Amino acid sequence: MQPFEYYKPKDFDEAFKLLTLPGKMMYPLAGATDLIPHTRDGAWKPDGVVDIKGLPGLRDLKVEGLEPCCGCAPGECLYVGAAVRMNEIAHSALVRSHWDVLAQAAAAMGNEQVRNRATLGGNLGTASPAADSAPALLVLEASVLVKGPEGDRSIPVEKFFAGPKRNVLKKGELIVGILIPKPPVGSVGVYEKLSRRKAGDLAIVGVAVMAYPHASGHRWRVALGAVAPTPIRSPQAEVILNAGHDAAHIDEAAAAAYGCCCPIDDVRASAAYRQMMVVNITRRAIRAVVQQLHP
Repeated sequence: MQPFEYYKPKDFDEAFKLLTLPGKMMYPLAGATDLIPHTRDGAWKPDGVVDIKGLPGLRDLKVEGLEPCCGCAPGECLYVGAAVRMNEIAHSALVRSHWDVLAQAAAAMGNEQVRNRATLGGNLGTASPAADSAPALLVLEASVLVKGPEGDRSIPVEKFFAGPKRNVLKKGELIVGILIPKPPVGSVGVYEKLSRRKAGDLAIVGVAVMAYPHASGHRWRVALGAVAPTPIRSPQAEVILNAGHDAAHIDEAAAAAYGCCCPIDDVRASAAYRQMMVVNITRRAIRAVVQQLHP
């Protein structure tokens, strides 16, 4: 592994200066579960790493409201700092109280050792189509909070991904946290994942489904991972489920999820297998939600 410099900035201004050093390839360091293997394998060639874990707010996990950023009143949004580790999210009673689909996705990532290091900001920032947190955050309609040399901005998760392993961050910008509105009372969310091994492997297919009370019925959200260049919502499946969630509608919605996929062949699975499994995993996730809605 090539040598690189290590920096620990005292504040954001110092971090931005380090991340934008002329002629240098600088990487933020939080959990390092991507940084270390990619650098070891030669895919990434950093001149230096900037340890961001100690910057204000990056380790916070709390409920708050940040008008007008998210439209939530005080106490109605979950704030997850970018450096909060996946196991902290998976085991958090606060997260499980109203945002359980995110806790499920965090628990599904990697193995115990990886989850003890991996961070939510890193899982999003690498922009892997198979990122476990992405489908959950899509159905939760979360926003990515960003700081950079030009100021702060909030980016809806659905607009954060620009392509396989590409995001919309500008040079020097950092993810500082994720802001998630509180779902309506009675909402149910489920994350289902198919992988080659039960633990420690990337998703072949990842599906998050959420239903929340609306008028006399429910409104649905369906998001998919590892089956397109970026994590995606399936609006066709959502429209079908909004009309009903009996067996026929569930089958139709699973078929609609199949229709919006465009997976690739890779070492974990063929594109054809992924598409077939989208139907099964989507159907399984919807049924799990229905079972909780009507126990």
